Amino acid sequence: MKKSALISALSIGVMSISMAFAAPQDAVNQVRGNATEVLNILSKANGSNNATVRKQAENYAVPYFDFERMTALAVGNPWRTATPVQRKALTEQFKTLLIRTYSGTMLQYKNAKVNVLNNPQVNKGGQEVVVRAEIQQPGGQKVGMDFTTYQSGNKYRVYNVAVEGASLVTVYRNQFGETIRNKGIDGLIADLKAKNSK
Repeated sequence: MKKSALISALSIGVMSISMAFAAPQDAVNQVRGNATEVLNILSKANGSNNATVRKQAENYAVPYFDFERMTALAVGNPWRTATPVQRKALTEQFKTLLIRTYSGTMLQYKNAKVNVLNNPQVNKGGQEVVVRAEIQQPGGQKVGMDFTTYQSGNKYRVYNVAVEGASLVTVYRNQFGETIRNKGIDGLIADLKAKNSK
């Protein structure tokens, strides 16, 4: 998956998800409404207030992602052998990486058209709802995205995003797996810290 597609997936995923209802169609309607809300927030950016607008959109959307679950999926099998301290550090660094990627790029997508489709896929006896969307950038190609969610209290939380069928966590799992093989879990934590400090 191209880096721009990953960034787009994260950006639109963050701006799209905040579901307060258990019914799949209600979830779709909520995704649609939240996509509109975040695009409205981003539309207020005028060059001099971009950092503030980015933070507002980020604060609105971030609580609806399960970063620990995303990190566990991205790390894969080594997550099981990681200590609680390592797991916490991995989650914090991966969350920072994702948020920074989002914060630094989402303004590029403020003029995107988001079409949330009315065909959610319900898996695992209703425990998982995949919400599908099509993202249309002005003058660009349409990109299909799937947001995999689960119910958490009174909302659904995202734990994976796929762009044209390519899973975000799978892409990171491939990258993280190589680092863990070469440097171990602590090496991955150090690499993520280095990226996040730039």
